[in-house]
Amino acid sequence: MRKVVLAFVAVASFFVFSAEAQQSTFEKGSAVLDFTIGSPTSSGTTNRDVLMPPVSVTLDFGGPSGFFGGSKGKSKGGKNGAKSSGGKGALGFGGIASFYYDDCWGWEDDYWHNGYHYNGRWPYDATVFNMFLAFRFSFHYEVVESMDLYGGLLMGGRFRIWNYVEPYNYESYTGEHPIGSKFCFGPFVGMRYYFGDVFGLKAEFGVDTGAGLPNAQGGICLKLK
Repeated sequence: MRKVVLAFVAVASFFVFSAEAQQSTFEKGSAVLDFTIGSPTSSGTTNRDVLMPPVSVTLDFGGPSGFFGGSKGKSKGGKNGAKSSGGKGALGFGGIASFYYDDCWGWEDDYWHNGYHYNGRWPYDATVFNMFLAFRFSFHYEVVESMDLYGGLLMGGRFRIWNYVEPYNYESYTGEHPIGSKFCFGPFVGMRYYFGDVFGLKAEFGVDTGAGLPNAQGGICLKLK
């Protein structure tokens, strides 16, 4: 218990003392554009080959900022000369669009098709195209200079189209419509590190709730404002 208390005090002290500096990586009025490539999602059929991993574009905008530290009513110039309320911590909002496709295949030993019952080993093979669109809400904190650490929640949906190679379709024995959509909601955490005022690298991790959200992704970020 004592170790837990000491760890909590240490973390709290870090945030209190680091908040005296101004946040410039992400603040009110910021706009950041990301281009990333993600790991294959955990959603999908049992048998599949990844033909194209998730490629995503993210755009985040800075909302209210300066929650920790800073002087009320005073503003300072940020790294790019933009006005800031001083202090650290900022809310963000934006969106993400992701596209990927797989080759899904397998066999069904017993299924119904056009009202008839079939016994036997019937194959299916399809190229599955996926589009993922979601809104994002986040909180950003500049832990050290040039590093934007953030976490948040996203809400949106996955849109899927099955392009069948074999005449027996996946819908017949799984119940999934070949042109389907699915609602998604989940958390994410990430980090951006800037090498100057505009260009940086990004790493982000999320939780795939079954809608096809990339579990991990990395790429470049551009600070537009």
